[in-house]
Amino acid sequence: MDFKTFYCGKDDEGRRLDRIVRKFLSEESLSILYKSIRNGFIKVNKKTVSPSYRVRENDALFIASSLAPAVSFDESAGRFPPKERYPAFSKENTIFKNEAIIVINKPYDVSVQGKNSLSDQIVSIWKGEEKTKDGSSSLSFIPGPLHRLDRKTTGVLIFSQNLKGAQWFSSAFKHNAIKKIYLALLQGRLDEPVFWHDSIVKKTDNDKNFHTVNIVSDKTEAGKAAVTKAEPLYYGIYENLDITLAKITIETGRTHQIRSQAAFHGFPLLGDTAYGGKKITADRDFYLHSYALLIPENNPLSVPKKLIAFIPTKFEKMLSKTLISPLRINII
Repeated sequence: MDFKTFYCGKDDEGRRLDRIVRKFLSEESLSILYKSIRNGFIKVNKKTVSPSYRVRENDALFIASSLAPAVSFDESAGRFPPKERYPAFSKENTIFKNEAIIVINKPYDVSVQGKNSLSDQIVSIWKGEEKTKDGSSSLSFIPGPLHRLDRKTTGVLIFSQNLKGAQWFSSAFKHNAIKKIYLALLQGRLDEPVFWHDSIVKKTDNDKNFHTVNIVSDKTEAGKAAVTKAEPLYYGIYENLDITLAKITIETGRTHQIRSQAAFHGFPLLGDTAYGGKKITADRDFYLHSYALLIPENNPLSVPKKLIAFIPTKFEKMLSKTLISPLRINII
């Protein structure tokens, strides 16, 4: 029987064999995969093992040629080649990068996930880089976003580059160990800092998803708790509307949290018509920017304690039109 050979990387260490082969033989049914492992069509180090076998770095996976055609691979390297690359991020867009994570300043109107998304670009670049590292590629690990930004929100966005980075940041976000700071142009004049404690409820109407916010009461509420602090920085006027440049700090990470809470409390994002803002004549629908993530000091990944994304040019232009000078802004 002819076999094709693949090698496990450090990010495959400790993972079950059945879950690894499932990653790249996704077109085969689970029953066929289990049968193939039990019958020796899929082996580890030329030995038949159980589907629950925990692989180790540098283990050799032998996959029968009858199964391997479903896999896109480079026979000379025994690894997966990178997909066709999308345009790489410029150096100006890369905030920080090491073997664990890559941090970018996300552009406006670009999706984080889905077809032709930032995730696709990151994976393509990562696979190209991993292919040059002897013995370091992973058969099961794929980079991904460690938090979310809406398509039309700009700013700091982190992608994993290895399993250690993914695990540490996922845990840190889950336990609110990372502080998230945004800049937002709000419609109206916010006179003083406020805390918004609400419950976000997702509703569906005519097969289109939208979000509303209900105030948390003493009774049990449907939805998820959302906690946001809004602090006014500067005031301006745009198209006869009072506006506030606000520093927004979120303690939770709900979908459309800032947009929906700001609107509910009477300060929709300028131009955000989906949440009650007045339509404006501008080159962006609304202005929301993930300005900074504050990371715990002495973290095991050697990540700086401040990850800051510069304000996009179009955001700066809007600030200048409202007589708010970005050069005067002292945020953190």
